[in-house]
Amino acid sequence: MSPAPTIDLAAIRRVLLVKLSSLGDIVHATPVFRAVRDALPGAHVTLAVDRPYAALAEHNPAIDELLPVIAGSGRMGRWREARDGLAGRRWDLAIDLQGSRRSARWINASAARWKVGRAAPGTMRAWRWRWHLVVRPDPLQHAVCVCAAIVEAIGIPVPSLAPEIRLAPATDEEVAALLQQRGLPGRGFLLVNPFSLWTSKTWPAERYAELIRRLAPTVGAPIVITGGPSEAAAGAALAAAAGTPGVISLAGTLSLAQALCLYRRAALMVSGDSGPMHAAAALGTTVVALFGPTWPQCTGPWGRQHRIVQAHPPPASPQAFRDDAAGTHIRSIPVAAVEREVLDLWARSAGSRAVDIAE
Repeated sequence: MSPAPTIDLAAIRRVLLVKLSSLGDIVHATPVFRAVRDALPGAHVTLAVDRPYAALAEHNPAIDELLPVIAGSGRMGRWREARDGLAGRRWDLAIDLQGSRRSARWINASAARWKVGRAAPGTMRAWRWRWHLVVRPDPLQHAVCVCAAIVEAIGIPVPSLAPEIRLAPATDEEVAALLQQRGLPGRGFLLVNPFSLWTSKTWPAERYAELIRRLAPTVGAPIVITGGPSEAAAGAALAAAAGTPGVISLAGTLSLAQALCLYRRAALMVSGDSGPMHAAAALGTTVVALFGPTWPQCTGPWGRQHRIVQAHPPPASPQAFRDDAAGTHIRSIPVAAVEREVLDLWARSAGSRAVDIAE
């Protein structure tokens, strides 16, 4: 890592944060948003984020302005997205929390007085020409700590590493009404998120169906399947395959803002290593997380209350998901192991669930 530059934090009036994607990665960066606001209370803080994920920061009090990005295509399209998105504007400090070539373009286009940010080990310095500081955090620490290390390198402390997501009361009311329409309780249900952007992280659908069949008689609460816009058919198929009363799929029916409200209302989420898993944990929902080709010490749900299920031996690298198209690691997790962790947590939280439902 380069020597830390001298940055006059007291002189900074405008800050650009760049964290374009994806869902879980943006959740990991929220402690940095809060730390920047606390360290620079008089500054105007702008966040550039891909439009599909804007709801994650839309109501964050640390952010004064969102720049929802429509991703360009191709090399020139990616350059124009940054150039056009920042046209005519200047910042005192621009921070790249992403560490990609694409996010580096945003910092380069910002014309900021001080440019700092993350780079993965071995990446080209040329992408970050005339930056004041390039930070290469230890990639084997948790992703939350990786983000924090970037701003700590320029003298901004991150005293709390707990991620957070703020929700709009109006959106939460919409979700409450939707649950009522579907005959579901407002809180206290079991949420199943069986999907991931990576097939190597996705537990087989037939095992989720078996898990639901095993859990339904014991949990005594509705089981709700959640998923993104492209997963409506797969969610409905899973509900049908489970063949159990009280199983409802809401996959593909909610906006991201609504899905976040759904996560917070659940008593427990079962999920693979995915963005919804990180969002649920940040919202205070306990998670039973299925880990295959990744390391929970790097990308596990933040907090001690969660349970990790991972078959042994673990993968040799936290990046094994990139080379495990057959899903060897995630398929090694037996249904019984997941069932055991869910039922144990469910029994432990019975009292608090009763209070929540009564309220």
